[in-house]
Amino acid sequence: MRSPSNRGSHRGSRRASNNPDRSGRPDAPHNHAHDPYAHPGAPSSGGPGAEYGRTAAMPPAPPGPAGAGHGQTAAMPPAPPAGGGRGGRGAGSGGRSGRFALPALPLLRSRGVVIGAVAAAVLLVVGGGTAFAMDQRITLSVDGERSTVHTYGATVQDVLDSAGVTLGEHDVVAPSLDTELDRGDNVLVRSGRPLTLTVDGKSKKHWVTALTVGEALQQIGRNPDSLKLSVSSDKAIPESGLEVEATAARRVVILRDRVRIETATTAETVAQVLEDNGIDLGEHDKVKPKRDAEPTDGMVIEVTELLTEPKTEEVPIEAEVEERENPDLPAGEEKVVQKPKDGVKKVTTAMIMKEGVKTEYVVKEEVVKKPVKGITEIGTKEEAATVDTSAEASSLNWAALAECESGGDPTAVNPAGYYGLYQFSMSTWQSAGGSGNPAEAPASEQTMRAQKLYDMVNGNWQSQWPECGVHLFD
Repeated sequence: MRSPSNRGSHRGSRRASNNPDRSGRPDAPHNHAHDPYAHPGAPSSGGPGAEYGRTAAMPPAPPGPAGAGHGQTAAMPPAPPAGGGRGGRGAGSGGRSGRFALPALPLLRSRGVVIGAVAAAVLLVVGGGTAFAMDQRITLSVDGERSTVHTYGATVQDVLDSAGVTLGEHDVVAPSLDTELDRGDNVLVRSGRPLTLTVDGKSKKHWVTALTVGEALQQIGRNPDSLKLSVSSDKAIPESGLEVEATAARRVVILRDRVRIETATTAETVAQVLEDNGIDLGEHDKVKPKRDAEPTDGMVIEVTELLTEPKTEEVPIEAEVEERENPDLPAGEEKVVQKPKDGVKKVTTAMIMKEGVKTEYVVKEEVVKKPVKGITEIGTKEEAATVDTSAEASSLNWAALAECESGGDPTAVNPAGYYGLYQFSMSTWQSAGGSGNPAEAPASEQTMRAQKLYDMVNGNWQSQWPECGVHLFD
């Protein structure tokens, strides 16, 4: 890359051949044909076509007085010394009267020199002005480092070329490369750098041009405030890249009487969540879950603000009474097995605002004395029904009849529709005063109903037990 200063030197060197030197003479090698102070009769090394060949081609001057030589040239005063440095230049530029005092021919030649010098000076001034006009001073910022670039180009690409900046695959530049610039414009270059972001165990690689982690997260569409980062958000990202671990914010809901706040948080405790949302807890305010609990996604945090100082008093705990059935007790009879004893608890209460209304709220309860449960037994035994039967019916062998009818099984059931010890039909059972299913009645009741049936048919056992009735008399 050629720098702006090199370009200017190159152009200047090309113009130097037309500039007069400090003595007022051209830079070309000196010879007598070109020297206005040389003897006019000397041969010209430049020949007829030389720069000042007009003098060599002039006809001889007419003879003059003795000692005139070549006319006016002979009368010419000695040539002034070729002064160098600032003194010679001052004589050439400032001594106008001396210059016009020269004879005509040397003056003609001096005019050629002056014309050439003036032309060269004009070219130098014009060329320098053009170069000055083309020089674009552009401010270039590469990854935050600013510098001034001098360029004769007109586009962003020219500026980068002048500064020796080559864009990589993931680099960005603003404005675009083909944008034409004016003097004083700015060009911004950001280098691409890899950022590996791991959120809740899932990793993804991103190419970013941001200089810090926070800027990079915004560049890839992530809110730095919604992530708990393993590094600070203002940490610089080197061009070699950076790996960052993060925990995503959890969505939680805060309920405070009629106020509902939905928020995303990276806080480590419930108390921190509340503080981040401008909720200043009082000493006795109730929070559920506990203040030191870790927030989880979807958590609901309930805040109960106490309006008054809590007060504590003892309150009795009424003992419970358990009732148990006792089949050995007659139905409806109760028996106290263990008397109940009430307990005692300390209850702390305060006033809160609930749905816009002041309400008493139980802050906490503490059991001082546990209650003792009472136990009461309730009798369920049913008394057997009594039926008057004749002495004759009572004296018969009912066990033998039952053995023959059902094998002595009070729960026997015949698919033909007969039940119990004595194989009652449902209609016969009911006619003898029974209820429900005979097979479910106690054996004593079945025998009592069979004796009553015997009396009802006036001892005509054959009508009820035609096959087995004979065993009544065994």
